[in-house]
Amino acid sequence: MPFARVLVDQSGGKALDYAIPPELEGKVQVGSRVAVSVRRRSATATVIELPETSDVPGIRPLERLLTPRPVLTPRLLRLARWMAGYYCCPLEVAMRAVLPQVVRKGKVGFKQQLAARLVRPLAPEWLAELTRRAPKQAAIVEILAEATPPVMLIAPLLKTAGSDRGALTALVSKGIVSTHAETVERDPHEGETFVASAPHPLNEEQGAVFARVCAALEEREPKPILLHGVTGSGKTEIYLQGIERVLARGQSAIMLVPEIALTPQTVERFRSRFAAIGVAVLHSHLSEGERHDEWHKINDGRARIVIGARSAVFAPLENLGLIVVDEEHENSYKQEEAPRYHARDLAVLRGHFEGCAVVLGSATPSLESYHNARSGKYELLSMRLRVDDRKMPYFRIIDMRLESRRNKGGPSVISEKMRQGIEARLARREQSILFLNRRGFSTALSCDACGYVAQCPNCSLSLTFHRAENRIVCHLCGHHALAPAKCPDCKDPGIKYTGIGTEKVEEIVVKMFPKAVVRRMDADTMTRKEAYRETLTAFRTGKIDILLGTQMIAKGLHFPNVTLVGIINADMGLHLPDFRAGERVFQLLTQVAGRAGRGDVEGEVFVQSFTPHHPAIQYARHHDYDGFAEQEIEWRQQWDYPPFTRMVLVTTRSPHQELGRFTLETLARRIAEAKAEFPGDTIFGEATPAPLEKSHGSYRHHLSLRARSIGRLCTALQAVLARLTLPEEVVLTVDVDPYQLL
Repeated sequence: MPFARVLVDQSGGKALDYAIPPELEGKVQVGSRVAVSVRRRSATATVIELPETSDVPGIRPLERLLTPRPVLTPRLLRLARWMAGYYCCPLEVAMRAVLPQVVRKGKVGFKQQLAARLVRPLAPEWLAELTRRAPKQAAIVEILAEATPPVMLIAPLLKTAGSDRGALTALVSKGIVSTHAETVERDPHEGETFVASAPHPLNEEQGAVFARVCAALEEREPKPILLHGVTGSGKTEIYLQGIERVLARGQSAIMLVPEIALTPQTVERFRSRFAAIGVAVLHSHLSEGERHDEWHKINDGRARIVIGARSAVFAPLENLGLIVVDEEHENSYKQEEAPRYHARDLAVLRGHFEGCAVVLGSATPSLESYHNARSGKYELLSMRLRVDDRKMPYFRIIDMRLESRRNKGGPSVISEKMRQGIEARLARREQSILFLNRRGFSTALSCDACGYVAQCPNCSLSLTFHRAENRIVCHLCGHHALAPAKCPDCKDPGIKYTGIGTEKVEEIVVKMFPKAVVRRMDADTMTRKEAYRETLTAFRTGKIDILLGTQMIAKGLHFPNVTLVGIINADMGLHLPDFRAGERVFQLLTQVAGRAGRGDVEGEVFVQSFTPHHPAIQYARHHDYDGFAEQEIEWRQQWDYPPFTRMVLVTTRSPHQELGRFTLETLARRIAEAKAEFPGDTIFGEATPAPLEKSHGSYRHHLSLRARSIGRLCTALQAVLARLTLPEEVVLTVDVDPYQLL
């Protein structure tokens, strides 16, 4: 009797053996979804192995097969196993990431709608008679007769014919028309029109890069390619033509983008270029039904191109030829819940498993990828010129210390130089983008009389005032309350709001430029599903003069009429207790600046800063990635930070401050006792409160470990953790290659 080893959903990762009953022999495969009996209940599971023998006594048979074809390929299962080992999590947790919840639960099915079919075409004389006696019935028959095949969904049929249900029922009773249920695919881009586009001619730099990408497609084990191209150098056209070459070879491709806001524009470009090819979209803003249909479109082989955010790296495509990771440096590729994977790294690994080419593209590559390219692990390709010889935008650094001296009442939100620049653009009917990575109206509420500051009761953060809702809100846990009219402690009516967010900047800009059309694009205004697409479309068509927003407008967007980009506060994020702080600011400034001057008119960037001489700002000003990377890498090497070591961050969370601290101190002591098990070059940190000590009602403590051998480090750490008993009210997490140290 054949056997199946399965992983039961929500089981904690323990695999169980079952017998395959005769009626399912040959149908159950690795990756199949099955129903099994666990104790006295029925559960769903995934087949991970088909062993020839099993020593389990009293083995039970599988109950039934849930999917006609496997939902996981052997290579995706191999990827899940690797994730479980590398990111220190159970295999079942890794499988949750690989297989979408809507597929695992199986509660959402395909959408069914009634359709009508013309069974018996009418001769001209009969149709003429029907038109005279029952014109609504005749209209239905005529429309169905013109359709190929003669089938239409009932709702659009009746609307087009100007008929009603009674007319359709009469035709059914006469045997002229029949009705039946038909599967209707939920299309997240239904109703949109995509105008077909042709490939653009490549310039010399693009041609050289494309030739090398094509050569990689022919190799059996191609080395990952790091494509370092300045903003506006035409990286997207390389991706499009590379995927076109892959499709011509009968293969498929994955295109990863970091932000959901970028997905509509990327989808538009791809569907315009590949109108006849199935293009599927995967991201978190899809409804469950849309995600179900898009995933099955991929799994059934009806889509050969997948576009999406980090989870799209697990798309069940067969015969992969190319994986593209656009803006590979972005933090949003890192998952912040278990399994804490990085989609860029998994894309490289999946490319290795599939034997396909991987292209990592960015104007500001992560120092990890740049180091891998310099050490020979990746192949480095560069594009240093913008297409059509367009110039890089000109940077103007505005010292806000001088601005505050001029304005004795304090620094203005929009400096005089930036105001003049925006006015000049409005006069020339050009567009501007203003960037501030902080939403809300004011970032703090305080009382000068008694020193009260409105703090979140659950987090170590002050509450942000949102004036449109008249609420103070925590941007971490979501706690909110009505904004007080006077100090809650001393009842002084002079309570004041300080700091600025996008809501306040919007108010200032509207007053400053009353004739301009201003729109804000942040998490508060983009709550509706279609809001991203509508706002970007309006901006592209010139209906918006000034677009103000947070990080979602900072990268990947192409608007030729944008000639000015204003960065309201370049210092935000610069002085955080994180060794990547300078790198993030440099990347953000460069990416935001890259939105300017992508058309025929040269762009200009205004950067407002209180620390204008910081290296991140100065290197960004000169568009000097190599210079910034050299000095940053030298500093990282000197202090043994990644990419020269690998880091693991252990975090405890507990509602009791002392309990969480004591647990992590105990772990640190156990690690010190097992020091011989760890790599010899391990740098052992101390148990300390996290920079953001309280979050969502729990106190957080950190312990960091660094070593050059991440495999040995994780193995030794897991062995120590296996011997540690955690208190019930303490949650311990392990983050390998952490990107968030706060």
